[in-house]
Amino acid sequence: MNKKIITFTMSLKQSQFEVDRLEQEAKKLGVEVNRALYRELSFDLNERSRVFVKGEEVTKENTLGMWFRVAGTISGKYTEGRNMAIRLLQDRIFCANHAGYLGWTRMGKIAQHAVFLENQIPVVATKIFYTKEQVLNPSKSPFDKGDLGLGWPMIAKHERGYQGKSVRKFENFLELEKFVMKMDEINVGMFLWQRYLPTKWDIRVIVLDGKVIGAMKRMARGNEFRSNYSLGGAVEAWDLSDSDRILAEKVAKVCGLDYCGVDIMKSPKSLSPTKVGASPFEERGIFKEEDYDSYILEVNRQCQFKGFEEATGINVAKAVVEMFLKRNSG
Repeated sequence: MNKKIITFTMSLKQSQFEVDRLEQEAKKLGVEVNRALYRELSFDLNERSRVFVKGEEVTKENTLGMWFRVAGTISGKYTEGRNMAIRLLQDRIFCANHAGYLGWTRMGKIAQHAVFLENQIPVVATKIFYTKEQVLNPSKSPFDKGDLGLGWPMIAKHERGYQGKSVRKFENFLELEKFVMKMDEINVGMFLWQRYLPTKWDIRVIVLDGKVIGAMKRMARGNEFRSNYSLGGAVEAWDLSDSDRILAEKVAKVCGLDYCGVDIMKSPKSLSPTKVGASPFEERGIFKEEDYDSYILEVNRQCQFKGFEEATGINVAKAVVEMFLKRNSG
């Protein structure tokens, strides 16, 4: 019986590129990929608890491993189901990112920041509040000038990210106030308020099985300040420094991730934290690693890789399949 890799998605369209690529590269290596929906999971819980996918029991004899895409719902039923499957199978079957999922059912940006700071990983200056008054009334907070001590412009982002779609930039207090006043106060604590870094590009690093396999530079276009590929950002291959390589691998390790995308923001040391504009090094077309500080923006444990493969020429899908084969070689 040929063993297969089971991939889980919320729908057939979700992560379609990534799953299609996995199927293509797995076939070349003689491995089958079974695309399954989270709702096709079921469990028989007793003294001999069992996991089923599409009615077939998942065993070490028929399964090479399990690869999970985003499972979030309002109820959380699929994230709990994913973790149940991992708990019941991890001693027999390789479940990618198992330690990370069991450590954080949902690893939002706030949880990530706590992990980063606990492990001395550099992050952009950030504030978190739970009421509108804390954000908008400087006289009742430890900050002044209405800028929360972050300077202008300022960034706000939802802790779940939404592929950059939740990120907002405020040039002044009036813009900030307008945004906050429209919010339901119950949602205030879901946002991170951050210092704006003027660099209009960042680096996406993919770490696989503990090692960096490559990096790409993501650049915002035109008036857009967000560099996400899904939002139209331009991408190109990036020669990662040794220090950033070590940093990205450390992020993957402390978060318990076998596969992830680590986003690194570079900020020129020549600029004050609140000064806006391009670095003089960028203006002259010169980049010197020692002139920049590195900050971890986030880690994505289900990162997409279409833009990454296009920019770098690195076959991420093949590397993922090879990771599953390696974990079963013993």
